[in-house]
Amino acid sequence: MKSKVLVIKLLFLAAIVIPHPGIAGEPLGAMPDLPGVSIGRANAYWIAPYVKISEVGFGEKGTTTATWFTDDGGERTIGVVDFQPGFVTARENDQEVILGVNEAWRIVLPKNPGPADYITSTSDSRTFVYQFHPEPGQIALDVYVHGRLAKTSGPFFQYNAEGVKLSKDGSAAMLIWKEAAKTTPQVMVLNSSGSLQFRADCDDPGYSPIAAPDGVGAVLRPIAGENTFVFYTREGKMRSFEVSPNPRCVGWVPGTLRSLFSTNLEYKHRYHLIDWDTGKRLWDIPCPANGHALGIAITSKFIIFSVAEFYNGGPWRGASWLIHNNEREWIRSFYAVSIDNGKVISRWQAPFPRRLSDDDRERFVQLGKRLYYVTSREFVELSEDDIIFGKSGWKH
Repeated sequence: MKSKVLVIKLLFLAAIVIPHPGIAGEPLGAMPDLPGVSIGRANAYWIAPYVKISEVGFGEKGTTTATWFTDDGGERTIGVVDFQPGFVTARENDQEVILGVNEAWRIVLPKNPGPADYITSTSDSRTFVYQFHPEPGQIALDVYVHGRLAKTSGPFFQYNAEGVKLSKDGSAAMLIWKEAAKTTPQVMVLNSSGSLQFRADCDDPGYSPIAAPDGVGAVLRPIAGENTFVFYTREGKMRSFEVSPNPRCVGWVPGTLRSLFSTNLEYKHRYHLIDWDTGKRLWDIPCPANGHALGIAITSKFIIFSVAEFYNGGPWRGASWLIHNNEREWIRSFYAVSIDNGKVISRWQAPFPRRLSDDDRERFVQLGKRLYYVTSREFVELSEDDIIFGKSGWKH
């Protein structure tokens, strides 16, 4: 009996003292770690392969730095005032400069007429866009490819409050008015080189078009409360398709007109591969293991899901083993799904459960032909051969 009581006490203490990150989506910092008022804080995490952000705070003051590492041990650190997955903003001699995260470029934004209101880039840093307003009611874009100004598009007549939307390959789409009278909206699409691919009259109202690879087409999102997406090319409106409920475009299969959508009903997600060339749904699957997708990568062969699954362990550490506030333990798994039929080809699962956290900032990063998975604490490179041949813990 005494041994049983001792085991129970040890498990209770473990639940309290073992550091576990919180479940994805839970409020962080709700419970203080130390008594008293916080004076000094430090935090560091990966935002991309080989690139780390460090934040240090004292009272209400603080500094943020970005550090680039190389395989041979080299490193470069600069102070930054803002950062995104594809670029950071720094100040040099009282001048604001933009630096690529995954490519070594430096951009000083030009003194364009009118106010600027938006800068964005692809997550791999390949394409950077500076959006500005030459005149009231007008909108224009400077498109940089690999850090060099490739094209200036516009000015166009701005449609409502719409701005540019970048796709993963650097293609872009935006809604504009065809003429100053603002009677006919158009979808304007740029290819991955920043050149104008086409302008096509479209339905009104419209919302945030999604450019297909290399700008050969674009899918126009429905307005709030509707689920029908409309596909346009340079020939105009081609077809429409209803994806429901609560649809979201995840991305495109490279070099094709097939796009992955997610739907969500009562926190249960399904994934649909839509072929806009034929207007058909190719397949429809639930999230693997009925878990929660932490990240999704789309390659020419696979859709790879990083999934948080509920952990169901042994009798002493099973689904009923809870920490404070009824928090559940999860285990991270990866599933490679076939583009052709939506079936799971290979699976990898972490050996231990944990409580996953928003602080992990989990995502896939594709740099050329190399695919990485990045969390705040670690980054790894995924191998297509490992997935295909069942190596490095992948199982068929």
